[in-house]
Amino acid sequence: MADQVRGLSGDEIHRIECDQSAPLGDAYRCFLTLIGGGAGHFMQGSDVFYPRVIGLGEAARELLAENNVPFVLTESDRVILMHQGYQFDFLRGPGPDPEVWSYCEGGPDDVPTLSFARFTDWLQAHVTQQTEAWACLVPWYEAEKQKGPGDRRLYFSRRHPDGSVTDEL
Repeated sequence: MADQVRGLSGDEIHRIECDQSAPLGDAYRCFLTLIGGGAGHFMQGSDVFYPRVIGLGEAARELLAENNVPFVLTESDRVILMHQGYQFDFLRGPGPDPEVWSYCEGGPDDVPTLSFARFTDWLQAHVTQQTEAWACLVPWYEAEKQKGPGDRRLYFSRRHPDGSVTDEL
């Protein structure tokens, strides 16, 4: 189910490991084991969960080439997130909890920069940011759901071919 936290099996983690040459740090491997298959709305809109994480290294290299960025990802860099095809994050450095670097198309100097000293810092920052955002959104969303059929609504819903409707933010 899409709203559930889903960890990955050993085989799925192995597929991720084989997709890029860089080793999996222990902290990233733990992330994959616990929530690598998805976690509801957490990090929704970014390719960070399996199977979408497969191929991110190549996609990041293509993005750098398209933008004529002189920076080159090394064999020890592991791309862990791509957002909307214009931004990516990657692990750099040895050890169990490597640094996270980020690249954003059109950003300052148009080169990757160090974002977090450790993967676990990167993850904590995402948890904090998204927890704060959802704390603001949920009351608003719940109030919107209480509106009557004729009232103007500010959230989106999806009407499926079978006629059913699901609420979505």
